[in-house]
Amino acid sequence: MNRLALLTGLAVTVFASQAIWVTFSPASSEVARELGVSKERVGLLALTYPALFLALTIPSGVLLDRNFRLWLAFGVVATGLSGTLRLIAPYSYLWLLACQLLGALGQPFLLNSFAPFASRVFPEKRGQVVAALSFAMYLGIIYALGTGYWIYTRLGLLWLITPIAIASLSGAILFLSSMKNLPLVRMGGESFLAELRLVASYRELWLLGVILGLGVALFDNMSIWLEPALSTVGMSDIAGLSVALALLLGLLGVAVIPGRIAAMGRRTLYIRIVSATAILVFLTLSLWTERLSIIALIPLLGLVMLPAYPIIMEWISTFYPKEMHGAASGFIGFVSRIFTVVLASIAVVFIDSPTSYFAFLSALSALALLTAMMLAPDK
Repeated sequence: MNRLALLTGLAVTVFASQAIWVTFSPASSEVARELGVSKERVGLLALTYPALFLALTIPSGVLLDRNFRLWLAFGVVATGLSGTLRLIAPYSYLWLLACQLLGALGQPFLLNSFAPFASRVFPEKRGQVVAALSFAMYLGIIYALGTGYWIYTRLGLLWLITPIAIASLSGAILFLSSMKNLPLVRMGGESFLAELRLVASYRELWLLGVILGLGVALFDNMSIWLEPALSTVGMSDIAGLSVALALLLGLLGVAVIPGRIAAMGRRTLYIRIVSATAILVFLTLSLWTERLSIIALIPLLGLVMLPAYPIIMEWISTFYPKEMHGAASGFIGFVSRIFTVVLASIAVVFIDSPTSYFAFLSALSALALLTAMMLAPDK
C-alpha cells in the first residue's frame, strides 16, 4: 500500500508536469492578449520544456543514478512548486515564465525516472509500472490540450491553472509523505564522463534512441505540420481531430499493450511491426488522401505507436544494470530529441501537398524499421 501511494504521487506529478508544459497552448492568442504580450512570448512558455530537456536529460539521468531518492524528490518538488506558485501572480508574464522554467527544470528528472523507479520499487511489476507512468505522461498532455480552450474561454485564466496547481501540489505531498518507501541507493565512483562513455558504448541504446526519436518525430510532425499540409486540399479542419483521436487511442494502447508484450518477450518484434504499420499507413495516405482514410488510419497508428515508449523504458529496466538506468534513459532521450528537432525542421519542405508530406513520413517510418531490424530479435 505504501509503495502504491509512492507510485500514485509520482504519476500525479508526471501528469501535472506535462499539463504545465502545454497549459496555455490551446488558447495562446487569447492568453497573449490578456497578458499584454505577443503570441510568440506565450509560445516561449511551452518551448522552455523541450529546450531544458535537451540540455538536462543526460545530466539528470546520471544524477538519478548517483542518488535516486534525492534527485527524484528534486524533480517532484520543482514540479509541485511550478504548478502551485503560478496562482500567486497568474496575470504576470514574467512570473509565469519563472514558474515555467522551474517546471522545465524538474521534467527531465521525472521522465528519466520511469525505468529506475520501476526496477527499484516494483521489480516484480516493472512493465506495468512503466506503463502507468507513461499513461500519466500522455494523459497530462491530452488533458491540457483537450480542455484548455474550453476552460479559458468560459472560466478564465485563473481556472485554467487552478486544477493543474491542485494536481501538482497533491502529487508532491503524496510522494514526499511516502518517500521513506523509496530505497536509499547511492551509486558513485565513476566520473560523469566515465559513466557517459559507458552508456554510449552500448550500440543497442543508440538504436533505441534513433527509433524513439523517429517515433516522436512522426507525432510531433503531425502536431505541427499536418494542418498546413491538409489545408492545401481543403481538409485542415480534420487535422486536429485525427491527432487528438490518435492520442486518445494511444492512451488505451499504453494501458493494455506494454505489459503483454513484455510478458511474451516480443519487444523487438512489436517495434518492427509498428514501424512496418507506419510505413503502410503513411504510404496509403500519400496515395489516398481522403477524410475517411485520415480519420481512420492516423488514430489506428496512435493506438499501436504510443505504447512503444513504455516498452523501450521497460526494456532498459529489464536488460540493463540498475546503476545505469537513469543515465541510459537520459541518453536515449537526448538522441531521440535531436532527431525530433531536426526532422521537424526538415518537414517544412514537404508540406506543399499531402502526397509529399505523407511520403516523407513514410520514409521516416522506413528508416525506423531499418533501425529496428538491427536490434537483437530475442528481446
